[in-house]
Amino acid sequence: MILEEFEILTAELVDSRRAEMTQVMRVFGNFKKTTLEGTAAIMAVPVIYAHWEGFVKELLTLYLEYIEKQTIPPPGLHPHLFSFSMKSKIKLLSESGSVERYSEFASWMIEQLSRPIAFESKKIETNSNLSYENLKALCDTLYIDVTAIAQSKKHINSLVNRRNNIAHTGRPLKLDEEDVERDRALAMRLIETFSELVLQSARAQSFRSSAA
Repeated sequence: MILEEFEILTAELVDSRRAEMTQVMRVFGNFKKTTLEGTAAIMAVPVIYAHWEGFVKELLTLYLEYIEKQTIPPPGLHPHLFSFSMKSKIKLLSESGSVERYSEFASWMIEQLSRPIAFESKKIETNSNLSYENLKALCDTLYIDVTAIAQSKKHINSLVNRRNNIAHTGRPLKLDEEDVERDRALAMRLIETFSELVLQSARAQSFRSSAA
């Protein structure tokens, strides 16, 4: 996968989420000015949030695939990403630090150092709670600078709280069309900004070690 292909695939992911958001608003529009408007608004919020979280996971998985395609030897990869590539193995090691586990890990490491970097697991963990703090921690791990999103920290966390309140407590909220449109606009703005930040990392090859 070359950079141009990654850019095209990223744009397609953004367009797909935009289309899905439009569908959410169309469905909600069917219940405007009816007794079910409030209920429709409450149902729309978790879906809008899911598109934001889903996009982050989808794009970061694609980013890891793009990095793999660059056939980078382990010494050429940024330490943050190299440690991410070992995450699943390290987890197994910590869960059972037996002699056999240490031996298996050592053999695996020797083997990895002789071939281009590959991520054994590209699973992106958000724990269904993509607060700004969790987003930053995740992106720090992958060496992606999300400073540009920091100004939206309060709004991101408010969206997460609304979603959690609806999904986990079932407590009724008083929401209307303005609230739903605000969350849709926020989610799309975040999606577009985040996609550009990941593209910047790809273009600058931030995933490579500065010592390479």
